[in-house]
Formats: sequence, C-alpha cells, structure tokens
Amino acid sequence: MRDIRATKIILMVFAGLILAFSFYAYTVFYGTPWGKQKHETKMQSYITEKYHNEFVVTKMSYNFLSESYQGYAYPKEYPNLLFIIEQDKDAPLGYSDNYPKVMWDSELAANLKAQIKKLFPNLNEGRFKALQIKDKGEFLGPNIPTYQEANVSIVSTSIPIDIKANWTQVNQQNEILKMKKLSQFLQEEDFPVLMEVRYYENEMNEQAKVFFITDKGKIFEK
Repeated sequence: MRDIRATKIILMVFAGLILAFSFYAYTVFYGTPWGKQKHETKMQSYITEKYHNEFVVTKMSYNFLSESYQGYAYPKEYPNLLFIIEQDKDAPLGYSDNYPKVMWDSELAANLKAQIKKLFPNLNEGRFKALQIKDKGEFLGPNIPTYQEANVSIVSTSIPIDIKANWTQVNQQNEILKMKKLSQFLQEEDFPVLMEVRYYENEMNEQAKVFFITDKGKIFEK
C-alpha cells in the first residue's frame, strides 16, 4: 500500500511539473491572459488620449521574439481602418502605432493632404506618402540626422514634404512660417505625426536642407 501511495504521489508531482512547465512554455510564446488584459487597457487609454477619438482595441497577441504585446484597433466609426499598436521601449509612452499611416492612406486624410498642398504647392506628390520609419531603411544622407536624434521611435510614422528647391534661394522666413502653420494645423486636427520638410535641387544628398516637425509640434532643422 505504501508503495502504491508513494507511486501516486510521485505521479502527481510529475504531472504538476509537466503542467507548470507547459504553462511556462505557453506564456513564453503567447504571453499571459492577465498580461494581455493589462496591455489592452493601457493601449485603449494611449490611443484615446493621443488622437482624442474613440477606438476599439481587439485581437491582442504576444510577440515572443521582442517579448512585447501587440494589439489591433480601429476608430469606433470606421471599423475598416484597422491598425497596429505595440509595446515600444523607445517610445515616451511605452507604445507606438501606425494609425497615421493607415489614416493617411484612407479618404479621411483628404482634407489634411489638401491643406498641406495648399501650404506647399511645389511639393513632390510622388513622395508624399506615409511610411513607418523602420520601413525607410537608412537615413537619406550625411546631413540628415538619424531618427534617434529626432527622438522618435522607429515604429513611428513619418510623412515627407519634398520640395525641389535650393534652400539658400527660397524665401526662408516664409517657408518657416509655413512650417509653423502646418505644425499648428496638425495639432488642431489631432494628427500627431512626424513631418519631414526637405529642400533639395537634385536628389537627396548632403546639400539637402531638412526640417522635422515632431508629433508634439516642435520644429527643428538639420
């Protein structure tokens, strides 16, 4: 009887160890239910405060390679505009998203694009596209800072305004005034995104003059 009882105890302990290991292995690859719930709540607050709109967060997942939680969301009134939110240690608020890119590619950005083209009528429309910085590869010349210097995450979205003109030959005060108006307009529209205003005669090179308008409205040049 003692041998049988001891065997049962050993089997129970062994089964418990297997369950514990299985649960641990699951959390390594898929995260934890409470972790997903916690980050879903934080992501909801993050995008609501950032864009001053109502969003629905859905499809929470865990990326075991980066050890981070990710989720999908969409504006409550536009369920087809599905975008990604993810944990981001480089971001000030701990999360980044590609909502600006998704919105920019939709009809909702028509007014934004029209206003920017009104301010900068000579912009290169062929390059007037939103991209996540991590998709842009290397920065475009020795006179252009890396995006780390701009204090933005590589997950962030940036939109270029490329103007084929020599910075030394344009009305610089007028161009800077345009950038200030654009910065104010973006803040009023609750569209925080990194804008790059770039002046160059030929292709992007060391002679290019580049201005950054950050998602907080700050303007600085390189």
